[in-house]
Amino acid sequence: MGRASTIQNAFNAGELSSLMLGRQDVKKYASGLFVCYNAMPYTQGGWTRRPGTAFLHQTKYNNRESRVLPFQYSVTQTYILEFGHQYIRFFTDHGILTRTAQNITGITRASVGVVTYSGSDTYANGDRVHISGIVGMTQLNNREVVVANVNTGANTFEIQDTDGNNINTTAYDAWVSGGTVAEIFEVATAFDETDLDDVRITQSADTLFILHPDFPPQKLVRNSALSWTLSNIAFLDGPYDTTNTTSTTLTPGAATGTGVTLTASAVTGINNDTGFQSTDVGRFIRLREGSTWGYVLITGFTSTTVVTVTVVNTLTNTNAKTAWRMGVWSDTTGYPSCGTFFDDRLFLAGASLYPQRLDGSKTSAYTSFAPTDTSGAVAADNAVAFTLNADDVNAIRWMAPNEKGLLVGTSRGEWLVRASSLNEAITPTNISAKPCTRHGSEPVAPVSAGKAVLFVQRAGRKVRELVYVFEVDGFKAPDITLLAEHITRPSVTQIAYQEQPQATVWGVRSDGAMLGMTYERDQDVVAWHRHELGGTSDSTGTAIPIVESVAAVPAPDASRDELYMVVKRYVNGGTKRYVEYLTKIWETEDAQEDAFYVDCGWTTVGAGTTITGLWHLEGETVGAYIDGTRHVDITITNGTATFDRSGTVKTIGYFYNSDGQTMPLDGGAQDGSAQGKAKRISRVGFWLVDTLGLTFGPDEDNLSEILVRQWGADYGTATSLFTGVVRERFEGDYDKLGQIYWRASGPFPANVLAVMPQFQVSDDS
Repeated sequence: MGRASTIQNAFNAGELSSLMLGRQDVKKYASGLFVCYNAMPYTQGGWTRRPGTAFLHQTKYNNRESRVLPFQYSVTQTYILEFGHQYIRFFTDHGILTRTAQNITGITRASVGVVTYSGSDTYANGDRVHISGIVGMTQLNNREVVVANVNTGANTFEIQDTDGNNINTTAYDAWVSGGTVAEIFEVATAFDETDLDDVRITQSADTLFILHPDFPPQKLVRNSALSWTLSNIAFLDGPYDTTNTTSTTLTPGAATGTGVTLTASAVTGINNDTGFQSTDVGRFIRLREGSTWGYVLITGFTSTTVVTVTVVNTLTNTNAKTAWRMGVWSDTTGYPSCGTFFDDRLFLAGASLYPQRLDGSKTSAYTSFAPTDTSGAVAADNAVAFTLNADDVNAIRWMAPNEKGLLVGTSRGEWLVRASSLNEAITPTNISAKPCTRHGSEPVAPVSAGKAVLFVQRAGRKVRELVYVFEVDGFKAPDITLLAEHITRPSVTQIAYQEQPQATVWGVRSDGAMLGMTYERDQDVVAWHRHELGGTSDSTGTAIPIVESVAAVPAPDASRDELYMVVKRYVNGGTKRYVEYLTKIWETEDAQEDAFYVDCGWTTVGAGTTITGLWHLEGETVGAYIDGTRHVDITITNGTATFDRSGTVKTIGYFYNSDGQTMPLDGGAQDGSAQGKAKRISRVGFWLVDTLGLTFGPDEDNLSEILVRQWGADYGTATSLFTGVVRERFEGDYDKLGQIYWRASGPFPANVLAVMPQFQVSDDS
């Protein structure tokens, strides 16, 4: 019988796969965990609870999916865009963007509440508005409602909830004074719910370029805080397919003007010999007479040999022309599915009929893809066109700028596109593409982290790190899920990168779980962790809330990055979809009463015993936290939580567990390894920082409290967070694994820096 005392003082290898249980020889084993759930390893090595998610706003439609995408004008002017079924909404400074608010002058208590407002008549039936600041009828505060039965003469409208039900205000408190109503600002789009997964974006200053393989490229321009415009990009010229080599001629009815007839002598060479199509409307055609090029835009379809055009650039004459080039993008050929900026050009790629082709705009002229000037001369700043030369179809899935060139991810491999000569800019005559690695990508937008580009491999089961390696003078893409191969099952559908304060890659898994990876390559930290939000997404209460989308932007005060998400929940008997954001990671200087370890949570600061405006939790029994102490659970009624005592800082939301479990212990034995031998942990020590509410034991079903405070104070005066070492008896029996499980629950922070077990090994077992 041997005795051993060991220490694990780092957990920054994250959660490891069960396939690693016998791999004590692997360096990462010593800093790995078998369970890292709703918790995050610090880059420095410690384990901390995942902070909670704060409720921001409901999405427009409860019964339709939506996505969040980032818009960052600067580190202090950032937006989260909610892309939904035929609309975009905007969030900034932890609020939804609204038009100018109008004062409320009265609200009735009736079977259908009626709002009276002052100011101009701007509302129409069906408008979504946000109500806040009411004194008296506080049940309507912080609530989105639908306008119905507008009476413009009386400046009144009835209110409905977002499912179209009339809001009965008879049980609400009487309106006393104040309050404002503001129409929620949104921009209409052509994207249906089913189109959203394929939306890709790239940004230049105040312009967001929006790409989808089935829609013409669009741009969303921020003119001011309340002025955004969405329009199809008006390309000036190009890009084009190769010049016609058949005998087919195109004859224009006029050299200038609109409504000009363009007649083809045959269908040969046009759309794979099928001739013009109605889906060619909006497509460019370049025509040459002698050495001079002009170009037209198709505006109408007559037949497979006749279309109507607008002459954009004057044609030399009306002669039949054999030198012509069809535009690359159209409803016939598809549109770019991805894009990025590189070398001061906008690169677009991935149209369905040209899956391996990428096009770069003219330098500094992002809407012009002119391959030459009108004389046919090719200048260095003219547009670039290149098709990847592969043995099979390598459909381009993403592009990302890199100091070594333009990285391109395809369905079958990863490529580096750059000038043929080193340290030169890409030009129409100086461009090359070479395969880097041959893994292939899912159609998931990658993220750039440091010098690496992280992408989801084809099949969605692996995340790879594409990075230049000096020793081989090339790129490698190691699998960074290798030690945690289970973490991405069934598949990863989105990823986002939060750089500050702990660099973390977040992912959405197809089953609704959220994944995280603490990532600091310079410190060799790649640590995966799993997250399931508090609450439920079905009527049985057994299904986890479904995270459907994630995006990250700098916080309003620029002190950190914030992760935003769309979450599908089951609340008050129905499906809801909310926009929530991950609150800040706990730091030692934070005030205890500001701890935020609830999901879909809400905090108010001010004296009193109630929180109003909690309609997103209506009918739910949720956890509560007041002035640094745990409160009994509260059921939300009419959007209101009532506490049993007064306090200043009140937080409410769904509690969740944060769990950690070590890998099997291996402290050695008299005749070699302790692996596979019966062992019994007798005592265990924990190095803790700012911790309350931690339990531990041999597994999640047998946990004991760590006695670091007077538990009689659970519902009274706050007990200070504990920092130091605790050493406790371990209530476990002999087994052949020897693992330590711990759990933090409730509203308190917990930070575990080291685990120090003392155990006996039976060499005869």
